[in-house]
Amino acid sequence: MRNLKDQLVGLDPNFQYRGLNQTRIETFSDAVFAVAFTLVVLSTTVPETFAELRKSIQDILPSFICIVLIVVIWYQHYVFFLRYGLQNTKTVTVNTLLLFLLLIYVYPLKFLARFLVELYSGLIFGRPDNFMDDFGGQMNSDNMTLLMTAYGAGATLIFMSMTWLYREAYNKRDDLDLNEYEVFATKVSLWQNLLMSSIPFFSTIIAFFHPFGHGALNFGIAGFIYMLYPPVMITFGYRVKKKSKQLFG
Repeated sequence: MRNLKDQLVGLDPNFQYRGLNQTRIETFSDAVFAVAFTLVVLSTTVPETFAELRKSIQDILPSFICIVLIVVIWYQHYVFFLRYGLQNTKTVTVNTLLLFLLLIYVYPLKFLARFLVELYSGLIFGRPDNFMDDFGGQMNSDNMTLLMTAYGAGATLIFMSMTWLYREAYNKRDDLDLNEYEVFATKVSLWQNLLMSSIPFFSTIIAFFHPFGHGALNFGIAGFIYMLYPPVMITFGYRVKKKSKQLFG
């Protein structure tokens, strides 16, 4: 049976993949992603009482949310190196920065996931006790600023790193011998990651500088900014599809 990577199942058939042979960069990166998964899981201690067991079960959904988000980043990383197979100094440097950001991003991500799950569980099911026990006494302006700034800055820098990687691939388009379609696909991925970074960037600006005051309104708006992801990315996808049909039929 041929390896799935060699078959390129589910990937763009019009792109010539230049990184089919896994490099040490990818091996090292996969190890770091595995460490990130481990940190998400191990951030919950082993339960020794029924109360701790109940708490551990409540932690399943936040952990799942974190792992899904990390997989999204991993898949983008996987596709990039599969497409281009770059190993030059700048690529290694940016990739190292990306991995570093990923590791320090794990704990703010897990904390925010737990915060949101317990908040909305309390609002929807009318059982706010868990949320008040864990977070009720900590919901002040300084702590909310720290939480939303840490999350937003981490997301911004991670997607900016991916943008930087695709910028490097675009700059190397002649060395890689990219055809017209591959150059177009590279630019699409570059702009896609730039858009992905712009939304948490604006949320971070609002959370940090408090243009709407230091109360719930400011943090509510900063959080609502993330709701722009679906319309922005759907609109971008529609325009890319339309442009692709115009250029390539």
